[in-house]
Amino acid sequence: MGDIATTLPACFGLTNVRAVKERGYFLCKTPDIAKIYKTQESHAAIRARYALLMRLAEAGFAAAEKLCLSERGDPYVQLGRETYVMARNAVGRDIDFDCNSDINLVMQTLAHFHNLARDIGLREIPVPENNLPLTEVFAKNSSFLTSALKQTTKNSRISDFDVMFIKNFPKYIDYTARSIELLTNTDYLAVYNTSLAAGHLCHNMLKEESFHIYEDTCFITNFSDAAIDAQVTELASILHRYARRSKREIPICKLVQSYDRISPLPNTGTAIIHAYLMHPWQFEKITRQYYSKKRGWTPAAIMDRMADLLEAQESYDSYIGGLAK
Repeated sequence: MGDIATTLPACFGLTNVRAVKERGYFLCKTPDIAKIYKTQESHAAIRARYALLMRLAEAGFAAAEKLCLSERGDPYVQLGRETYVMARNAVGRDIDFDCNSDINLVMQTLAHFHNLARDIGLREIPVPENNLPLTEVFAKNSSFLTSALKQTTKNSRISDFDVMFIKNFPKYIDYTARSIELLTNTDYLAVYNTSLAAGHLCHNMLKEESFHIYEDTCFITNFSDAAIDAQVTELASILHRYARRSKREIPICKLVQSYDRISPLPNTGTAIIHAYLMHPWQFEKITRQYYSKKRGWTPAAIMDRMADLLEAQESYDSYIGGLAK
């Protein structure tokens, strides 16, 4: 196979180019800088992602990564047991959610993506089998918290986390009930069903690391989990990540308005977002992690995370309350 730093670029048609190994990937210093990285995706999944990105590019969305074809005409290269893809528009500085200009760029880029992806209607993209409307997700989370309380109070020995959970359960089950009530009073289910029928595309795994900035342009990367869903939910999920930060200088209503000017929200879109943000996602997640038999964190670390959540809750509530005004 030879030197992988020269073999990989050559497989993608870059002659006399030596890739620079970074942490977890290779960079090819071409004019627009190409990134080569390993993937666990099947060849069929990579071809589907390539076709999707081509559809987006043809429709005018230039702020997404672009997969490159190999010398054999495939959007990947197989070397031994490893599969590699090469992407352009996939490098740049990381998004800083503490930077006002960065979060504004994220809102605008996401709005342009949703607007275009909604217009072209990708009905051939499958809906994930585990996709559930928020109404059902909220109900399942509520049932889990209630079951966890019943189980905890039956235990003969109570841990420090149990004490913390039992003490705060009434407050957070109330958040659950209020979020369900607020969501029920919106047109969410109609929006959800229309989104699935019309093929409204979502990235489906948006995090801070899904965005990067290169030469003052914000790009979205890693569309491997792209799926059909209600786009207002995806907007709410990235707002939730921002709202949970300690530094947030932009009122949440202004961020929603920035998105809405480019990609109009449903009639009750703001209320749907408010219901999503009100739901106690973090409390449920931390509780589930603690009581899981396959615990990935130490009990002390989980307790620290819960303590941080409880301490920041009042500030968080005040911030998202801007959506109710």
